[in-house]
Amino acid sequence: MSNKPKTTTQTGSGSLRSLILTHAMLLGAVIAWGLNPLMMKIGFRQLDPYAFNTLRLVTGLLMAVPLVARRGNWRPIAGSDLLKLFAVPALGFMVFQFFYTVGVNASSASVAAVILGILPIVVAVLSSLLKIEKLTPLKRIGISATFAGVVLIALGSPAGISLQNTRFIGVILLVICEIAYGTYTVFLKPLTRRYPVPQITLIMIIGALVPFGLFSLYQYDISIVTTIAPQTWMAALFSGAFALVAANMLWTMGIKRLGSLNTSVYGNLQPVVGIIAAALILGEFFTLVQSLGAIAVLFGVYVVNRRKGGQAIER
Repeated sequence: MSNKPKTTTQTGSGSLRSLILTHAMLLGAVIAWGLNPLMMKIGFRQLDPYAFNTLRLVTGLLMAVPLVARRGNWRPIAGSDLLKLFAVPALGFMVFQFFYTVGVNASSASVAAVILGILPIVVAVLSSLLKIEKLTPLKRIGISATFAGVVLIALGSPAGISLQNTRFIGVILLVICEIAYGTYTVFLKPLTRRYPVPQITLIMIIGALVPFGLFSLYQYDISIVTTIAPQTWMAALFSGAFALVAANMLWTMGIKRLGSLNTSVYGNLQPVVGIIAAALILGEFFTLVQSLGAIAVLFGVYVVNRRKGGQAIER
């Protein structure tokens, strides 16, 4: 007898497991990023933003090197890929990290949240203009829902969308951040087909560490390093190991398997993670408007990633 029906079922089951795992990985990345602002604020109590970012990047580098050193996690770089492999991860991520620090400091939390919510829109526009991914009407609805959800979460906060402590330069820098990270997200997928994710992540970290080091290494000497508080080290460890290395590797895997557009909407789950964390850790209650915003974001992520039965994902 033929075993074809059994083989087909197993293939469909394996594809479903792989799909579930991919979405779980992206959710893990979002959780790490959602908790990261709290960790960074702890680090900022002792170190200025650039100095703390340098510390977490060094921590991330120490975590990434062993992953790349494993057999098969480094491939020779083709001459045609040399510029792209260094420019796309390094510059896209470097610009985001460099301007994000200043932009957030020069903006209110609500304004920053709304601006950071434009990532799927940036990815959609770039993907459509460059004809990299098709933007269907259903995906337009899903992307719009996630952005509307982010706006509702910001509106539902105690202060609403406040312009207090917001400067024009902060808004501009945050917009540049999202354009940079959107470009990185769009152009990363072709590179993931040819190079291992740990290799791409390591190059990304090195590319960001160089400018941060130039701005902050002068602050480090033996006396400062030995007086860094344990909570600052713990914040740097979480931010470097989980929010930087692990989360970006999971994000890159999502781009490789689902595509840039489907992955990008997960970024708008960060405010949802933030209000849930505030409720669980700080005992804060999220409002009805914020609840509606969270539902809108979840709906949008579902709509964009809705797949037809049996549709495989790239492994």
